[in-house]
Amino acid sequence: MSIELPCVQVESAPSAADLYDLLTEPFVSVSPMPGADGPGFRTVGLRELFLEAHRIGGLAVALPPAASGLLRVLYAIAARITGLDEAEDVGEWSDRRYNLLDGEGRFDPETVEGYFVRYSDRFRLFDVERPWMQDPRLLGECPTGSGVNKLVMARPAGNNQVFFGHFTDSEQVPLPPADAVLHLLAQLYYGPSGQCTPRTVNGQRFGNAYAGPLRKVLSYHPVGRSLFETLLLGLPYPNRWTGERGAAADACPWERDELPDPLAVPAAPAGPLSALTEQYRHAVLLTPAAGGRSVVDAHITWALRVNRPPHEDPYLLWDEGKDLVKRPREADADRALWRDLDALVTESRGNSGHRPYVLSDLTSDLPQDVEDSVRVQSLGFDQDGQTRDRTYFTGSTPPLFALLRPSDDPADHALRNGLQEGRDAAEKAAGRLEYALQTAWRAYTTPFEKERPGGTAKDRRKRGGPWPALAAAAYWPAAEQQFWQSLAEGDFTGSIQAFGRIALQEYDAATAPIAATPRGSKAREEARGLVRSLLRVPDCP
Repeated sequence: MSIELPCVQVESAPSAADLYDLLTEPFVSVSPMPGADGPGFRTVGLRELFLEAHRIGGLAVALPPAASGLLRVLYAIAARITGLDEAEDVGEWSDRRYNLLDGEGRFDPETVEGYFVRYSDRFRLFDVERPWMQDPRLLGECPTGSGVNKLVMARPAGNNQVFFGHFTDSEQVPLPPADAVLHLLAQLYYGPSGQCTPRTVNGQRFGNAYAGPLRKVLSYHPVGRSLFETLLLGLPYPNRWTGERGAAADACPWERDELPDPLAVPAAPAGPLSALTEQYRHAVLLTPAAGGRSVVDAHITWALRVNRPPHEDPYLLWDEGKDLVKRPREADADRALWRDLDALVTESRGNSGHRPYVLSDLTSDLPQDVEDSVRVQSLGFDQDGQTRDRTYFTGSTPPLFALLRPSDDPADHALRNGLQEGRDAAEKAAGRLEYALQTAWRAYTTPFEKERPGGTAKDRRKRGGPWPALAAAAYWPAAEQQFWQSLAEGDFTGSIQAFGRIALQEYDAATAPIAATPRGSKAREEARGLVRSLLRVPDCP
């Protein structure tokens, strides 16, 4: 059933002063350098961001999918400003990046100004002819707007459920431009597939779109001491791009003079700039209110009719399935970053999966002080492949460059193996805890379960009760603390016993309310051995 959105009246097109220039308008939240004097958390425009990147600790964008898309945009601009996008081979590229990190440690102000002056009219959010990262043709190609609620993934639109707030199609709540640009990026990189606002091009009308290039996946990014270091560390080698160099001009959308043909067959990325910024499958156009100080509507529709060629994004963790097809690891809000750490530090795995290429590319020479500070940040959006959005999340590791670089040292090899052993032990203890609690619950409630209507006897036996979820909520944070402690000590010996003690503690806590009754005490003690057995030290050979 189609829902007719209310018509939004816009008094007039914004004047030249109301185009919301992203070069000067503050829309990116940034954090201060740890322990440095100067401004704290603040918002900046793109010009200030690059001129002050060496004094900025990092991004502080509260919307992880927007931060993921924004980082790719910033990587592309950093590549242009530093000239790293023009390096002919890995050796030249590595030397140039080393010199940038080991030199003044900042972007050259003249080059920054020169780049933004050259494209000064392409960074306006509400420009009539070339709005930034948008398609102005949608105003005439779409019969109606999609609604500003559709732009914000946390808001319900149409018949979708309410999650984070009560919004309705009959009352479209405007967005500040600084928020709208972040949601624009989230749509371009993580937008849904399936039905969308219809768009007619050259007499051909379609109302469905492909999913965004990063939908439902985890994105991993190296992090330095400053935003300057982070952007340079996040640039992969030039040979990571699948497109044929020279086959087509490599550029960002705002650098091209012509808008793309939505009916044409898309080509593979020609280089780092198009790979980072032109993999979108949606077309978006924001509608500002008079004065350009808020967004009151948005057109969100398809951008192409033939999907883009496969492209291995260098920030994704890849796994190979039984069908021998490599797929990026999906975002799971119930799975913390440390459970993927062994896969991040291992160049390739037995199942032919491999870590994000950008982490492998850190193994080239880097200044020592930069090496000692490298961390990894994950940005995830727990979604399905079509329209359902669950939640987004982020995580960060401590400095771990020593684990990222290949080493023949037996101690380093043992520590890498220890990461996997620790993670396996934690997951084994969690599984044993869940099974024991299900067993105890069934033993305690069997007479009452038989009296419950609905379902077969087999279904009733499978019911595990509320204990597993309660125990898991306490177990995993404690297990993570134990994991990082073992990593700091460089010793994962006895991991199964360490995580088993945590599991046993949570088992006792979850079942404590029934311990005082005869039936409860019996059920508790009979299943407790399933967890307690993890504490046994294996016999020496």
